[in-house]
Amino acid sequence: MDCREGSNFHYLSEFKVFRDDSLIKTIEPKHERNQTLKGLMYGKYRIEYKTMFSKTENVNIELSEKKEYTIDLCINYLDHESDPYRPFIDRLKNGESYSIQVSSMGCFHNSKETITIKRRSNKFHLYFKGKNRLLDKNEIRTIRYFEKEINNMVESYNCTTTDKYVLKYKSTEVIISDGSCVWHGDYFLKKALKLTEE
Repeated sequence: MDCREGSNFHYLSEFKVFRDDSLIKTIEPKHERNQTLKGLMYGKYRIEYKTMFSKTENVNIELSEKKEYTIDLCINYLDHESDPYRPFIDRLKNGESYSIQVSSMGCFHNSKETITIKRRSNKFHLYFKGKNRLLDKNEIRTIRYFEKEINNMVESYNCTTTDKYVLKYKSTEVIISDGSCVWHGDYFLKKALKLTEE
């Protein structure tokens, strides 16, 4: 499932269960969040699945007693800390800024918004819709993770709504179109930065 708070947007199409590196079962959950596997012997298992970033992830578990084991397979998972990409927010020098522009187009809507991040006196300021404020450490980390996710996105056009992201820093641009109806990066970024009206 999508493990982000407040999300019920997407589910895994399939995951595989291995025992001692031998595939024993492929599960297609469709829209069922909870899957129960019964009759498994004691031992070490590996569950393999693909995230929304088209990365293969594995969860290991050892069954050593008769009880119920619970595992979450998060399609939104990305190992942000080990990802080598250096986000724009970490490249900013004092006095510099960069922008995050999001255009969304669907059957019944068309919108365009820009968030600007500026570094002044070694502090980060956010500018959005004529307002500006200082960013705290958690918000800086949220923006950093957002940028890393953008960098790992695979362009898709399967949905009636397509969100186009353009990140500009100096002469460098990162452009990605997300028509997956899965990631919803703009929604979760603005929610985390308290830029939405709820």
